[in-house]
Amino acid sequence: MIDLYSYKNSNLKDNTILNFAGPISHELIVTLGEIIRQRISEDCDGNNQIALKVFAVFVEQAENIIHYSAEKPLINSNFGYGIITIGKTNGNFYVSSGNEISLEHIEQLETNLNKITAMDKKEIQAFYRERRRAEKNIDSKGAGIGFLEMAKKASHPIQFKFDTINQTNAFFSMEITI
Repeated sequence: MIDLYSYKNSNLKDNTILNFAGPISHELIVTLGEIIRQRISEDCDGNNQIALKVFAVFVEQAENIIHYSAEKPLINSNFGYGIITIGKTNGNFYVSSGNEISLEHIEQLETNLNKITAMDKKEIQAFYRERRRAEKNIDSKGAGIGFLEMAKKASHPIQFKFDTINQTNAFFSMEITI
């Protein structure tokens, strides 16, 4: 039997606020989002700015899983399978997520993320404004600005990596520190 009590205590010791793995839907985002906002607001003595940033990054990462996960628990569903963890370390909150993606998406994704991580806050803001005015990419489920939204809220550059799973997919992990 899995020792869930030890797992729970390990999460508490590591200041983990949320650890979710499984199918993610818009309804789940709403439900977990309220809990996250309240919990982080309490942790920050009512500083709603930090709570809103963490919540916004959580939503962006969850949306990315829903839209881009190569692993779908139900065919033709609005679910994506992935993992999201929110915690606090060294006085900063972090939101980490991961999901399977097709290997064919890695090059473009890595190029975009490397470009963003090389920018300072002013450059991120300027590029964000430019992207908001640009036409929407046909392959994108949004305006192509989700990573920029997260980078604007981050206190450190976005961390990311790709782990090849098989000949068609990789596991994409990212972490935003706030």
